[in-house]
Amino acid sequence: MNYVLQVIFILVLMLIGFIARKRGMVSAVGTSEMVRILIAIIYPCLIFSSVTKLNAQELAANWIMPVLALAIAGTGLLLGLLALKFMKGINQQRASAFLFQNTINNYLFLPLPLVILAWGEKGVALLVFASMGFELTVWTVGVFLFNRSSKLSEGIRMMFGPPLITLLLSIGWVCIRDLLNPELPDLGIVSDLIARTLELVYFGAETVGKAAVAVSMVVSGSRIAALDTRAAFDWHVWVLSALRLIATPIIFILILKTIPMEETAYGILCVIATMPAAVTSLIFSERFGGDSDFIASTLLVTHLAAVVTIPLLLAWAL
Repeated sequence: MNYVLQVIFILVLMLIGFIARKRGMVSAVGTSEMVRILIAIIYPCLIFSSVTKLNAQELAANWIMPVLALAIAGTGLLLGLLALKFMKGINQQRASAFLFQNTINNYLFLPLPLVILAWGEKGVALLVFASMGFELTVWTVGVFLFNRSSKLSEGIRMMFGPPLITLLLSIGWVCIRDLLNPELPDLGIVSDLIARTLELVYFGAETVGKAAVAVSMVVSGSRIAALDTRAAFDWHVWVLSALRLIATPIIFILILKTIPMEETAYGILCVIATMPAAVTSLIFSERFGGDSDFIASTLLVTHLAAVVTIPLLLAWAL
C-alpha cells in the first residue's frame, strides 16, 4: 500500500502542472523556461547536495551500486534496440525517445520515499550513490540520443553541461575532503568564515535541489495538458510501457538474484528497476527537440500502470 500511495502522490504533483496549464497559469514558453532552469540550476544543486552527503569510504565499499544501476540502464537499452528492429517506419525523433525512456527510468524521485520507508537513512545514501550510475548515463548516452549532432565536438559540448560537470566535481570534492583531508591553518575569524561559508553552500544547494521533484512534475503535468489524448492510444506507447514496467525489471531482477550482495543493496536495486519512465525524458525532449507528445503519453501511461506493477514486482522480488 505504501508503494501505491507514493505513486499516486507523484500523479497528484503532475496534476498540479496539468491544472495550471489548463487555467492559463503556465504557458508553453513558461514550461520551456522552467526546463532551462531545471537543467542549469536545480538539477546541479540536487546532484551536489546528494553526492556530498556521502563519504569516500561509503563510495568505495558500495562501488557495485552505481555499476548495477548502469546494468539496469543497459538492460533497458538493449531491449529497446531489440524492439526497434521489429518496429517499422519509426522516425528518428520517436526512436530516440523510445530508447531514452526504456534506458532511463524514474531512478531517484519516485524510489526515494519508498526507500526511506523501508531502509531509512542508510537506504537513502545507497540510493543516491546508485543513482550516480544513472546520472552518468543520462548526461552521456541520454544527451547523444536526443542531440545526435553531426559534429562530435558539439555533442561533447552538450554532454558536458552543468549536471555532468557538477557530478564530476562533487565526486572530486568528496575524495579531496575525505582522503586528503586538508587542514587549513588556524586563521581565527578567517577560518570560521570559511567553515561558515561551506555550511551555507551545502545548505543552499540542498534547498534549491529539493525543488527538483516539484518543478519536474509541474513541467510534466503542463506538457501532458497540451497533449492530444489520442496519442496515448499509439501502440508504440504500449510497447514501451510493457518493456519499461515488465520486461526490463523482470530480466534485471533475475540477473540480480544470481549476484551475492547485502540485502539492503539488493532491495534498493530491485526498487529502482521497477520504476516507470523518467520525467527527465520530457525535460530532455523540451530542451533538445524530441517527440514530446510520445514522451508525455508514455509518462502518463507508465505512471498510472505503475500503481499496479510496482507492488506486484516488489512482492515477487523481495
